[in-house]
Formats: sequence, structure tokens, C-alpha cells
Amino acid sequence: MSAFFRLESPYRGEYVLHRLTFGSGDPVVSIVAGVHGNEVNGVCALNLVAGVLRLQRARGTIHILPCVNVFGAEEARKRWPFDDRDLNDAFPGDPDGSPVDRIADAVLRATDGPLCIDIQTGSATVHEAPHVRVPLSGAAQELGRAAGLPVMWRRPTARFDEGLVGAWRAAGRAALVLRGGRGGSLDLDDARTLARALVRVLVEGGFLQTPEPAVPTMVTTEVREYRSSLGGFFVPEVRPGDRVVTRQLLGQLRAPLGGEPLEDLHALAPGIVLAVRVYPMVYARELVVRVAESVG
Repeated sequence: MSAFFRLESPYRGEYVLHRLTFGSGDPVVSIVAGVHGNEVNGVCALNLVAGVLRLQRARGTIHILPCVNVFGAEEARKRWPFDDRDLNDAFPGDPDGSPVDRIADAVLRATDGPLCIDIQTGSATVHEAPHVRVPLSGAAQELGRAAGLPVMWRRPTARFDEGLVGAWRAAGRAALVLRGGRGGSLDLDDARTLARALVRVLVEGGFLQTPEPAVPTMVTTEVREYRSSLGGFFVPEVRPGDRVVTRQLLGQLRAPLGGEPLEDLHALAPGIVLAVRVYPMVYARELVVRVAESVG
């Protein structure tokens, strides 16, 4: 492990951006987690992948940045704790700017090579099933399939033009997102699933030889969001990764005091549950369930 970048801190030890490198030469891939400090599933997944890489000889170069926002992680905070800025909004960064801008610039320099992968987690209130997000076109498509996760969500390219992924794409690099779990807690099963998916991507990219069994992947652009029509206490009836059929009960909105039923939410089409609200208090129009639906 090397210290790629250092930054003095006002009241604690210095900030260090650590990078682990396995192998040498071409091809090159960079994998990042922990841009948001409370997204620890990605941190755990990359630590698991690093354990695999210590036992196998990599072909080419694999860079791993296991936790970018270390200070945020120490305090279970999504944002940079000193000025409450979102690190992901700072890319491409500025080497002469604020601390957050300088960190963003360092991350972009530390993740060279034609392929980059960002490991993300859902918010603290929504638990997401492990899945892949890719643009509608480009080199990331086949690698996204190779991850072998239940769903590959093909999204409009504009959704990939911001943050770290957008900065990678602006620099001419192929980028994809692996995402799962929820912010603020370690979901070990999800972290292990993400780690196995990363190993599959590395095998597909020619970096490793050992195959990792995969599951059938639904490739879709159709992801339906179910939202509460009014405020209340949401009780889910499904879990991330569940397969649902049309008219299946997804969850029920109840009165926060007394528990009277207010609204039932049923699936409008079959699919795979991609995300479920886990913090029960909701306002009107808040996301409670997201379902990936097959196309055609």
C-alpha cells in the first residue's frame, strides 16, 4: 500500500489517500470505494478483493483505492466532515483549490488507465440489491454483464456525466458502477456479492484467470419507482433481490400512531426488487421500492 496523496488536517492526523497496486504493465484498471464516507460496503468489498489479489498473480495493473473519504468514514458521515461538502460533487477537482478539490484531483490522477469502476452504496434509508449501472452504450456494457449480478441497469448517458464517473468519462475512460447495500451500515452479504462481481469483471478484463460463478443477469432500461402517495409508516413486504410478480404486495403504508392501513403498494409488472426503503417514516412522494422490469 502506498500513500498517493497527503493533506494536512486542522485538528487531527494528516489525511492520506492510500492506493494498493497489484501487478504491472497493461492493461490497467482502477477501482474506487468510499467517496462517500458512510458507504462502507464498498470498502469491505475492496478489502475482500485485495485478499484475493494477494493470492493470485495479476495480469496487467490493478489499482485499488479502498476508502477515499477516510475522515467521513471515521465519523459515519457521507460528506467531508470539515466543511460538509460532497466529495463526489468536487470532480474533476483542482490541485490548488480547497481540501476537497485537491482530494478530488488526486483521486482522478490516482485512477489512470482505460477502465475505472466506482463501488457505491444506497442511502442510509434505502437498501439496494447489488447491481450494475452502465451507460446505454460504450465499452462498459460487456464488463457490466460479466459482473454476473442479477440486474444490469442501462441508464441514459447523461446520468454518468457527473461526479467521479463523469470525470472518468470526460477523460476518455470506460466507467461502470457497482452498487449495493445501504449507507451507514455494513451489509456483509452485499459486500461479498459485490466482491465476487468485481472478481468476475477482472477475469473478463483479462486481469485474473480464476473464474467466479455468476447468476443470470437481467439487462434492462426499465426500472419502476414506487412512491408513497402520502406520509406515514412504511412496512415492506419484499427484500432487495426478490423476484416479484404482477399485483404482488410490495409494502403497506400505515399510520405512524395506531397503525391503521393507509395504502397498499402492489407490483404493476414482474421484475426484481432493486431497492427497498428501510427507514419506515416517509413523506408523500418518497421512494419506497424500486423494481427492475424486463424489456420485451
